[in-house]
Amino acid sequence: MKSKQCTLAVGIILIFTSALAGCVQEAEPLPLTEEEIGEWSVVVTINFADRGNETANLEDRLTNGTITFDPVMVSNNTSAYRVMEALQLRENFSIDVTYYVGMGAFIHTIDGVAGAADYSTWWGFTENGEMASLGPSSLMITSNTTLGWILTDGS
Repeated sequence: MKSKQCTLAVGIILIFTSALAGCVQEAEPLPLTEEEIGEWSVVVTINFADRGNETANLEDRLTNGTITFDPVMVSNNTSAYRVMEALQLRENFSIDVTYYVGMGAFIHTIDGVAGAADYSTWWGFTENGEMASLGPSSLMITSNTTLGWILTDGS
């Protein structure tokens, strides 16, 4: 009986810590809703650095490892994450996301190219050419904006 209680307790602890640490997105991305489509132009650039040849669907469209997409038109207070989610549907690529409690979405893989497990490389996120002060699920679009995801290393 103690063994079953111990196993149950360990299971509950693992579930609880997983919920606190983050969980990988399982749901399919959703297109923008009618309320999210609007007057603000958001241009997204993705820079794969020297790993563009590892992409699943975008390699033929890259220039020097980078692609800039036609604008996504969104309404006021649509999140940068929703822009990226809509863009992946429109442009036929994928993103993999981990959600962190209290922090929101962290995009760790774009079109099959992931940052390193030891975080020696990661996907940096920019707004209008500067490192974003918020994560993509917290950054709300309130004007014409340029967003960027740049495969970054620690050096």
